[in-house]
Amino acid sequence: MPKKRTLLILLTGVLVITPLMTEAETVFPDVGGNHWAVDEIQYITEQDIVSGYDDDTFRPKENVSRAQTAKMLANALDLNIENPTDPEFSDVEKDSYYYPYIAAVANEGIMTGDGETFDMSEELSRAQMSVVLSSAFGFEKTGDGSFADVPEDYWALDAIQRLAANRITSGHADGSFGPGESTTRAQFSVFLARAMEDDFRVESVNTPPSDVGSDEKAWHFRGVGLGDSETSLKATLGEPKEIEQSRYGFEWYLYHNNYNDYVQIGVEDGEVVAAYSNQNTWQGEHDLDLNDRKSDVLDAYGEPLEYIQKGGSQFNVETEDSSSVFKSNGQYTTFFYDTHRSNLITAVFIIDDEIEEGFRQYYAEPDRVLKESFESQVFHLTNAQRKRYGKRILEWDDAISETAFSHSVDMARNHFFEHQNLDGEDPFDRMLDDGIHYSDAAENIAYGQVSPLYVHQSWMNSTTGHREALLGDYHRLGVGVAFDEIRKQPYYTQNFYTPK
Repeated sequence: MPKKRTLLILLTGVLVITPLMTEAETVFPDVGGNHWAVDEIQYITEQDIVSGYDDDTFRPKENVSRAQTAKMLANALDLNIENPTDPEFSDVEKDSYYYPYIAAVANEGIMTGDGETFDMSEELSRAQMSVVLSSAFGFEKTGDGSFADVPEDYWALDAIQRLAANRITSGHADGSFGPGESTTRAQFSVFLARAMEDDFRVESVNTPPSDVGSDEKAWHFRGVGLGDSETSLKATLGEPKEIEQSRYGFEWYLYHNNYNDYVQIGVEDGEVVAAYSNQNTWQGEHDLDLNDRKSDVLDAYGEPLEYIQKGGSQFNVETEDSSSVFKSNGQYTTFFYDTHRSNLITAVFIIDDEIEEGFRQYYAEPDRVLKESFESQVFHLTNAQRKRYGKRILEWDDAISETAFSHSVDMARNHFFEHQNLDGEDPFDRMLDDGIHYSDAAENIAYGQVSPLYVHQSWMNSTTGHREALLGDYHRLGVGVAFDEIRKQPYYTQNFYTPK
C-alpha cells in the first residue's frame, strides 16, 4: 500500500422475579443487618447477579466500574454470554473475565463505549447509571420532574427523568441528583433491585425548593456557570478527566464521556471563572445554539469588540470572520464560527471579566507545565471535534509527540516556520529517523495563536488542508509545543499517523 503523506502549514430484556428476602442473616461480612442497602444487595445476590469478591466481601462503598456494571446487567437481563458476537473493543481482550458480559450488553446496545473502546475500569457516574438502566429496562417517561442540579439541556436529563418517573430514584434530600457523582456498588445494587422488583421502589421523589432556578444564570455548560463553587462543579460533573493549566493561570478542568459532552471549566481559588466547549453542551443568552450563525449572534449582541481595555492599555481582539467577542453581565463571551459551514457557531468561550482584564499580556509566561498543558489540550480538543464529526478517536503516541516537539523547538530556536527543517528534512524523514513506520501520515504546524482554543479554531477553519488532517482517517496523534524565548509565542506541531 502506498504511503499517504500530507503537509499542512498555518500561521495564525426478560426477567424472572423471585420473592423478596427478609432474612436477618447477611451474605457478606461487610454488609451488616443494619446496612441501608442490605435487602437490595441480598436480593441481587440471590438472583446470581453479583457474587462479591474472592475474600467474600462486597465492598459496598467502592465505586462501581463499567465492567462490573456490564456483568450485573448481563446477569439481571439473562443475556447471552455464550459465544457472543465480538464488539471489537480495542481495550477488551477476549480472554478477559469481563469480556462475555461486555460483549452481551454491547450487542444489546445497552453499553457501547465510544464504539472503539469500552473503558472497563472507568467509574460509572450517576448520570451514566441513569442512561444504562433506562436503556436496559426500557423505562418510559411519564412526566417532566426535575432536580435542582440537572438543567434542561443536560445530556442525561431524559434518562434521569425516566428513573424518577418509574420510582427508581428519589434523588438527594435537598432536591438534587448529583449527576456527576460516582455510583457506589451499594447504590447500583439498590437501583438495579428497584428496576427489577417493584416492592423496592421509592414512594416519592425529592423535589427542589421552590426558589431554585428563580435566579438562574444566563450561561451554563452542562449545568455549570461562572461563579459556581468547585464543590458544586464536582457535585454536578464529578471529578475531571484531566486538569490542565490555562494561559491565564487558572486551571482547566476537562470533562467528557468518551469525548461526548466535552467541556473545559476554568477554576481559580475554588470558583468557576471560565468555560469552553466545541460541542452542544451549553446554554446561553438570546437562545443561541450551534444551529445559529454569525449573523444571528450579531443581531443579538450588536457589534463585537475590537479591543479589550486592560488598565491603561488596549489589547486587540480577533476581528476576523472566525470569531466575535462581546462583554456583558460581568463576562467576556467569544463565539467561534465554522467558516466552512456558512459561519455556524462551532464553539463558545466565556470568562469572568476580572480574570480577562487582569491578564495584561498576550502570551503567558512559558514553562514546562504550560507546554505540557497546551499539548494535552490540543490533543483533547482534536478528539472532541473528531467525536462531533463521527471520526475515530485518536490514541496519544509518545514517540511521535517527541518528533513533533523536536520540530517545534527547532522552529522556535532557529526562527523559521516550515515543515522542512534547516537540514532539509521533512516530517516524514523525521518520523523515519525516530523509528516511526507509517502507512498514512500528516503534519499540522502553526505559531502565534495565544492558546490551544485558538490554534484549534485556526486549523479547523483553514482552507489549505489542516481541517482535513485534523479530521482524517488516522489512528494516532502526537503534539509538541515550544515557545520563542523572547517573544513567548508558541509554536505548535501536530503529527498524525497510522502504524504500518
